[in-house]
Amino acid sequence: MKCLLTWIILSFLAVGLGHDEGHAAGLSSPLDPWNGEYMGENEGAVYVRFFLDGFRKTRSFKEITNSVFMNLRNTKTGRLYMLSQAPTESSADVLQIWKIPAGQYSVEKLSINENTGITRTWTAAGQSAKAVVKYLHLSNMGMVRLSPFGKLGLKVSVLSAPNAYEHTASHQSFVAVVDAYRGRIQKTLGGAQLQKDAKDNFSVSGEARTAFTMSRQISMIYQVNSTGTQGSRQLLSSTLSAQDGELRRCYMDQLDLTLGLRGTVTYNFKIAANNGSFQLLRYNGGTLTSPKAIECLTLALKKLQFPINKALVGQLIFQFNYDDNPG
Repeated sequence: MKCLLTWIILSFLAVGLGHDEGHAAGLSSPLDPWNGEYMGENEGAVYVRFFLDGFRKTRSFKEITNSVFMNLRNTKTGRLYMLSQAPTESSADVLQIWKIPAGQYSVEKLSINENTGITRTWTAAGQSAKAVVKYLHLSNMGMVRLSPFGKLGLKVSVLSAPNAYEHTASHQSFVAVVDAYRGRIQKTLGGAQLQKDAKDNFSVSGEARTAFTMSRQISMIYQVNSTGTQGSRQLLSSTLSAQDGELRRCYMDQLDLTLGLRGTVTYNFKIAANNGSFQLLRYNGGTLTSPKAIECLTLALKKLQFPINKALVGQLIFQFNYDDNPG
């Protein structure tokens, strides 16, 4: 029966690591989201859904909504890749698809911040799911369930799942959807014709694609001007730092669509003493000209809860920039 799915990993446990270690800072290459374009040379894509079990609710009685960080290691090259994605709340949630070089990958690390600055982490200790990504294929990495373990650890289970991708674009980018852990085709899409077109560099029907390599450095700097103690401001800053990837991605996603996008975003805020969340968060101008980036940043900030017990009032300023030719 289709509803009888096989557990790939059962009850993997890990001790907690510090925030920098948990996110493998400086070691992992962030994956780029797929937005309907053709795949590059030797490139495939993956999607996964994260589910949270048994996490404590915040003081404002909301479930944790911060992103899950997943580190994948290419078993041939040893290179690490990282994706960050919000937990799934409903089967109707839009899939996030990530571009990644074709190859075999092991799940090396998973981590999540608990809104209070605490980061829980799972790391592979001799046991790890192996996922296959084929050229021009979309690999379904199924469902990953996370629950608290100990003081800073995570318990992780990975479950294969039926295909959830529905093709809606006017052209095909993928040959098929495959089960990442078994390599079985779950749904045929462009099929053999797409593979043939890829060899012809998508010249059929006058379509062409260009492959190029670019190194881009993304800069996000923030400044906090507020009342309250220095300790409270430091706790606020540490929570923002823990969510760096989530906040930075709001800018990165729009940078791909708007040439030369850079600038500042300013908020006036008030953090309530009774629950550590934003009682007030009001956009107060800036030089960044992307409404979508500002909306995304605002929503991401509103999800946060800070480990402080005294009200804070002040101003939060973000500065975004990029360099396509870093030193």
